[in-house]
Amino acid sequence: MQALAGLKVVDLTHAVAGSFCTFQLGLMGADILKVEPPRHGDEFRAFRASTFAAANAGKRSLTLDLKSVEGRDILDRLIRDADVLTENFRPGVNVKLGLDWERLKQLNPKLIYCSISGFGQDGPFRDYPAIEWSVQAVSGITDTYVDPTADPRRLGIAQLDPFAGYMAFAAIMAAVLQRQQTGVGQRIDVGMLDAGWVLNSLSATDMLMGMRPVSDTLRSSAARFMAQDKPLFIAVLWPKWFKSLCEVIGAPELAEDPRFKDQRIRDQNNEAFRLAVESRLATRPAAEWEKALVALGVPAGVVRTMPEVADAIDLEARGLLHKVKLEDGQDIRIVGAGFRFEHDNPALQAGVPQLGGATDEVLAGLGYTQTQIDDLRARAVI
Repeated sequence: MQALAGLKVVDLTHAVAGSFCTFQLGLMGADILKVEPPRHGDEFRAFRASTFAAANAGKRSLTLDLKSVEGRDILDRLIRDADVLTENFRPGVNVKLGLDWERLKQLNPKLIYCSISGFGQDGPFRDYPAIEWSVQAVSGITDTYVDPTADPRRLGIAQLDPFAGYMAFAAIMAAVLQRQQTGVGQRIDVGMLDAGWVLNSLSATDMLMGMRPVSDTLRSSAARFMAQDKPLFIAVLWPKWFKSLCEVIGAPELAEDPRFKDQRIRDQNNEAFRLAVESRLATRPAAEWEKALVALGVPAGVVRTMPEVADAIDLEARGLLHKVKLEDGQDIRIVGAGFRFEHDNPALQAGVPQLGGATDEVLAGLGYTQTQIDDLRARAVI
């Protein structure tokens, strides 16, 4: 029995952050009912099918027009029996749809209601439209790691959507445990801005003290060095690591060179140190150096691409990758939970959901006849 088996989640999210949250709940066994607009569904179905699959595989899909009276009535009936409701509308839209917390907690006192937004449900940026990159810019995250002199079209790493989703996943898990003790639900507010600060909390602390983050400093003792064929990361933060490096590359004299005697001095002579090391590394492939350094306990590794890692490690056996099929029949691999249990491991409940594939089943479970279902579909309510 998986950890969240039997947990009923009504998922009103779209795009990435919210969908990623419920995807994680689904991997743990929760029943995720993804509510989508009739006809076109989640915009990522058409915009980027692979991203949609990576954040929505394993769910069931129900099409529902939330702007219609009948659609909202159906949703209310689902919420009465749900454990969790997730949404990532812009703050205030939920109220317009009649999904305000004050009403829903009367409808279902045990409901856990999680809102995921760009900037949270209050504050000066509350009403800003939000996507990954705008939140990175406004939140200060872009400034922590993107070179201001680089091509401005290179946006950086897509980190806030999945991390905000994972924060919401963790918060929901905590709320489920709390409900077991109290018997009442919880209102959760997750903002991508907040998630970005949590993800970069060490840099945030440095910068609030007036320091630049580690990511913005040039370091000689933890850096990428070019070998014969590829770059190689090497960390020589401690004297024993530095001594091992000098021995491996056949340059014991570097350990005695006054320009390189400790981290601080090496940083002052950064370029000279880099050239001295790379002149030795240029004689052999990076993989050979990696093997020799790792054997001596030095943190080192060839800078690999993600496809290279997937080819080198059986990530499917580890439960990290899952094969799914897109609507066009293409087989792709998506990332799973990222951890394993001794038993009842995280797993996909199903493949990529077809738009509205569970609609008839869900409505029949609520007591609708096939004639009523056909009528709702003809009027684009479902």
